[in-house]
Amino acid sequence: MRNFTSTQAELGENPLLGVTPIEQVRLDTYCRDEITKTLRGLQEIYRNKVLLKEIQDVLSELVPKGTSWNDGRKGMDLWVIFVLGTLRLSCNWDYDKLKSCYDYHHKIREICGVDLFCDVDIVTGRQTIHDNVSLFTKKIANKISKLVVAFSHELLFPEERELHSRCDSFVFETNVHFPTDLNLLKICTQSIEHRRQLASSLKSLAGVK
Repeated sequence: MRNFTSTQAELGENPLLGVTPIEQVRLDTYCRDEITKTLRGLQEIYRNKVLLKEIQDVLSELVPKGTSWNDGRKGMDLWVIFVLGTLRLSCNWDYDKLKSCYDYHHKIREICGVDLFCDVDIVTGRQTIHDNVSLFTKKIANKISKLVVAFSHELLFPEERELHSRCDSFVFETNVHFPTDLNLLKICTQSIEHRRQLASSLKSLAGVK
């Protein structure tokens, strides 16, 4: 049995006592840490219900064909698999690091919808995390990535405007090189030789006088 998310209050239901609604999780907007930036992106995805529904449809492909959504033992929520799979890829974590952060990182647990009142001391086995997150394949990740990129473009550029601009350009020959150590050493050597020749010339002129 699988749910997209089993702890969030949807359709007017009362939220669980220790569960913070994902939209209301407080994240530092000035933090540049990779975990916080990833969680903020996931939170924005959850807030946009149209995008969330599209991602939910893609994540439904994680469940093997023939597996019942309603019968059997309860499995990990698809949203949790999505969060952990995204963190593993964006932060380049192995499964041991992923397990540790899922068990003990407060904000990750809030975004995943963990009940921090009743389930605060519950940890998840490494094999359980591996078996579930490994379902988040490269194919699934690429499909979701395209949806997120399209959503971002619409968010940042809601209206495409015609570009009115002009520029002048001309071509000229130049000798531009990167000032590497060898080039700088060569220039210094040439400068020393030039000064030596100049000093020699001045010395010769002084002898004539």
